[in-house]
Amino acid sequence: MTFALINLICWILFCLVWAAGAIYNSFKAPETKRKKFSYDWLIFTALYWLFSWYAPFRHLTFLKFNILWLQWLGTAFLIISILFTLWSRWVLGKMWATNASVKANHHLVTDGPYQITRNPIYTGILGMMLGSAFSLGEGLIFLGSLAVLLFFLNRIRMEEQLMTQTFGEQYLQYMAKVPKLMPKLMP
Repeated sequence: MTFALINLICWILFCLVWAAGAIYNSFKAPETKRKKFSYDWLIFTALYWLFSWYAPFRHLTFLKFNILWLQWLGTAFLIISILFTLWSRWVLGKMWATNASVKANHHLVTDGPYQITRNPIYTGILGMMLGSAFSLGEGLIFLGSLAVLLFFLNRIRMEEQLMTQTFGEQYLQYMAKVPKLMPKLMP
């Protein structure tokens, strides 16, 4: 099985599970009390389209590499990151939403992967992208990861404002204990 096929299977599996969870939540999640809608996804998509349309990718061949042990390491990192992301989504359960929102009887989730980082889904997706970059030997995916990181940092800022307004001191204490995006290697 090639690295490209492994990546394709991993990403399709992730998308299917994610879509199934979104459909489930659309029927079973508590009603949203307060929602903070953002157009950041639209801006990100427009910028991505402009960049991919006008960037001279044919000149970026120096960003490709073919180091077998690094590709295996990237594949393992991709699989671990997918499992971490899906675990995070599972633990969040019916509190998950595509945009920052507060649901009826909303509670702050701080267990499982949320003890490691405040935004484990974003951490996991970035890990998936980096794993794919190493696995496929595509340095261009690293550039895409930087764009996604900027997108996620903007989303985190908006989500943390909403969580601070909703949970106040409880969320501030959580912020003081748990890192934003990158897990601490040592306690």
